Amino acid sequence: MFSRAKEKFYELTAKNAAVYSKFRMTKDKNSDSEVSPTPPVSFLRTPSRPLNDVLPPEILVEIFKIVDRDAWVLSYKVIENLSLVCRSWRDAAGGMELLNIGVSTSERMDALLAHIHTTPLFQRSKRAKIHGLSVTADKEKEFHRLPELLTLCGTSLQRLYLSRPDEHDHETEIFQDTAVEARSDFHCPNLTTLRLTKLTPRELTSLLTLAHPPKLAHLELRHTFLYYDDVLTEELTSLRFPNLKEIVIVGFFRAENPTLAWLCQIAPNLETLELTIVRDRLPPLTEFMASDQILKKFQKLKLWIRIRHEDLDPDSPDLAALIRVIKERGWTYWINVGISVGSWVYEG
Repeated sequence: MFSRAKEKFYELTAKNAAVYSKFRMTKDKNSDSEVSPTPPVSFLRTPSRPLNDVLPPEILVEIFKIVDRDAWVLSYKVIENLSLVCRSWRDAAGGMELLNIGVSTSERMDALLAHIHTTPLFQRSKRAKIHGLSVTADKEKEFHRLPELLTLCGTSLQRLYLSRPDEHDHETEIFQDTAVEARSDFHCPNLTTLRLTKLTPRELTSLLTLAHPPKLAHLELRHTFLYYDDVLTEELTSLRFPNLKEIVIVGFFRAENPTLAWLCQIAPNLETLELTIVRDRLPPLTEFMASDQILKKFQKLKLWIRIRHEDLDPDSPDLAALIRVIKERGWTYWINVGISVGSWVYEG
């Protein structure tokens, strides 16, 4: 990490030295001799020259961003390590934003929040800037202190990924307050991407309510659905996300489950719908696609369907009926049928 920062430092300062040398290579008006340029080596390696005299904090921050460009690294740890080098690096690192944060244990969540409380931004405004946040529930403490973190970084958050382990039976929901939708401190006005894995129906609706409708563009639900007998409130049915162009649904849900119909209702400008289903869901899906629940104004819809079943015949009448409805709608489609020995694809 530090070697990369050092290389970038020398690269930038060498460029500055070259520009400076070129500028100095001019004829002196009172002499025929050229003025000798300052050697780049002495410019870079003068031990008595403070680092903050060579590069301003703004340049150091740009170098640090390159060091911290990997996705989902523990950015706050990188920043803390950089700030230990010298006073100049500490001042520059103190003003950096947290980019992408991945949290998978309660200990890491505690460490992240402890770091946030030491930042100048938090001391000024009681806020934190995190652009991308991925949190996996702890097996024992669930989403430990997640509401507290969302309160601090919600206004800057652009991507939020929340998931529970496959083997974990959730007992504690993220939001214990039943009036969470009305709380002003839970708000994500810049959220563009939301991916939820194994969350409860109430967590799904609460998190969608926190998003700013004109911003949300991508929604991915993995084994996260409404209950088949859920009665949606007027507040939920009246939601509209005009820029929600892509919805991905992974998991096997009942034909009467209202999740798909509700999502198509709140995303009137949907362009891409990706589904993963099993064979016995083909007839209900075909019926749904032919109904008015899929708005007719989805003229440019791209439909991606993955069907998982061991012995689905390529000439299955159920599959043929679905493809016929899709063609009648004029949609682009890609259907992948997975079997034990491979898969085949239908495109149109």
